[in-house]
Amino acid sequence: MAYLAYTKDMAMDMTDNKELTVTEARDNFSQLVNRAAFGGEVTFIHRGRNHETVAAIVPAGLVEQYEALLDQEDGRIAMERLADLKAGRTKAIPAAEVRRNLGL
Repeated sequence: MAYLAYTKDMAMDMTDNKELTVTEARDNFSQLVNRAAFGGEVTFIHRGRNHETVAAIVPAGLVEQYEALLDQEDGRIAMERLADLKAGRTKAIPAAEVRRNLGL
């Protein structure tokens, strides 16, 4: 309900815009943050002649979900590596030896 009331009174002339220049994003930052927070909208920010996408304004929950997936994948990989060590499919190399081999 709060989102419906908010969008009804929005003053931006950027209906359904999902990609903006840095300047447009700066000029409408508060509205874009509200759209992300209350409407789940993702806005991509681009710059330069090639319109290279350089950033995005996204709902915080989306980033939290992404980070949780990364953590889950890191844990899965770590468990695989430990299983490989225990099964003798690979061996651990001491950090001092790695540094020496890399010339550090």
